[in-house]
Amino acid sequence: MTDLAAFIRSLPKAELHVHLEGCITPEQVVAIGRRNGVAPFESVQAARAAYDVSTLDDFLAMFAKASEVLLHEDDFAEVASAYFDLAAAEGVRHLELMLDLQAHTTRGLAIGTVFDGLARAQRHASRNGLSTSLIVNFMRERDEEEALALLASLAPYRSQIVAIGIDSAENGHPPRKFTRLFQEARMMGLGLVAHAGFEGPPEDIEEAIDLLQVDRVDHGNRVYERPALARRLGHMGTALTVCPCSEVELGVVASLAEHPVRRMLMDGMRPSVHSDDPAWFGSITENYIALAQESALTRSEVLQLVRNSFATSFLTASSISRYLAELDEKIDACADRA
Repeated sequence: MTDLAAFIRSLPKAELHVHLEGCITPEQVVAIGRRNGVAPFESVQAARAAYDVSTLDDFLAMFAKASEVLLHEDDFAEVASAYFDLAAAEGVRHLELMLDLQAHTTRGLAIGTVFDGLARAQRHASRNGLSTSLIVNFMRERDEEEALALLASLAPYRSQIVAIGIDSAENGHPPRKFTRLFQEARMMGLGLVAHAGFEGPPEDIEEAIDLLQVDRVDHGNRVYERPALARRLGHMGTALTVCPCSEVELGVVASLAEHPVRRMLMDGMRPSVHSDDPAWFGSITENYIALAQESALTRSEVLQLVRNSFATSFLTASSISRYLAELDEKIDACADRA
């Protein structure tokens, strides 16, 4: 396993499912909070203890609490740049960063504060060889009218945004609630993703595909509760971004050994592995290694997951080809040294 772990670390990868707000470390939440006169925790130790969550409700509460320390352009630039640096050091070559914009605009922050800070982080990442783009997620517990108004206000920042999605609390907030939002985004030329089948029922996955017409399903781990739906997603070659450590830690998958990712691969779906919220559940490489170790993934299966991460990204076809060629070169170099 040591050799496989080193191999995974060395591979160029794409990260498609990672939340900006989930990148805020306990150290950052305390330091930025003190700088801004916001004190959600008395100490780093207290923050670390509070970050130890086991349910989605507890996690979402902590996620919101950590987000409240972000008040200025510098704060967004700092958090995003720090994770971009970590990701690049772990071999990530392209990263699509999700953000819950409503978590900030509802606190009175200007949209420009968020996007200007992230633009600085993106320029920093580019200088270090990391390609980045943004996915604006809309919170499922909020209403569609608010989401539509916010979407219309994003035009000045369109060059930074590659897609929209929905996330946050799933139960009681089905994807069909956002059909118009996704139609509008599609007409704007944006990609479409949706958290579905995490805590919510497998029917949410079906709605995301049929009603929202998403390009990727985020999580989707409950798909096998409906075998017919699983067969359909396999026939379609549906892209899914799985986040194994968060799915286990928050109790929606029993264990990494029981994670459905291998079955997804065998059945024709196109899963890829991501960190979700690295300050809570570990980096992308840590997720790959933990999953490979507990599920006994082969090198071939790991490589297919990595290939899927590039192939199901919102990169251009030429960029995908370039990164896949880089991956092949790395594999060949490893084989030559073996």
